[in-house]
Amino acid sequence: MINENDASIKIAGSVNGSEVEGGRINAVQGKDTMKNNVSVSIDKDVTGSSKIKGGEIQIYESVDITKLKFELQKEIQPFIEKLAESSVTRSKAVATEAIKEEIENKPNLKKRFLSALEAGGTEILKAIFQHSVVSVSVETIKGFLKGS
Repeated sequence: MINENDASIKIAGSVNGSEVEGGRINAVQGKDTMKNNVSVSIDKDVTGSSKIKGGEIQIYESVDITKLKFELQKEIQPFIEKLAESSVTRSKAVATEAIKEEIENKPNLKKRFLSALEAGGTEILKAIFQHSVVSVSVETIKGFLKGS
């Protein structure tokens, strides 16, 4: 998701010996990106030692993939254990669909799974859904997460 915010600075008079700045600040955390655009307009002359600056600052918040994996395993494993209780829900197709539904019904969980997928790829999903009895189609979960 990208959130964009725009701001503008308008100077109605002349700029003489002043410094005026504009630019962009981009902050990226997992899948969310925030862009803040600042534009500058000057209606009159720019004279003397005036400076007009523009630029871009990138801010990336790293994801602690080990911590995220542990948290997601802790949250989804009770659900997988419940699936393991029945031979019907142990099947790969049924278990995968049940997990997709569980993730779909919890937007925050879905967002965290997307962050995990982006940070660790398919391998992190394999680790999260690893179970001795229940088999989960990681590729189907991956497609589901990317498609939403």
